[in-house]
Amino acid sequence: MELAPIVLFVYNRPEHTRRIVESLLKNILAAKSALYIYSDGPKNERDEQKVTTVGDYIKAVTGFSKIENFPQ
Repeated sequence: MELAPIVLFVYNRPEHTRRIVESLLKNILAAKSALYIYSDGPKNERDEQKVTTVGDYIKAVTGFSKIENFPQ
């Protein structure tokens, strides 16, 4: 059986991003699923630190069959 990929769009909410990924990992098919994460760059200086924190977090995510971050 071929599984549909998971697509996650993130921006400047590191805690929400962490909770979403942790919830996805609880799925029994997570290890067999591909995860594609799309992350925008900061739109202003106010968002820069949070966007960087989210970016650092998504680069460290494991537990899926394939993980791709965009932009890389």
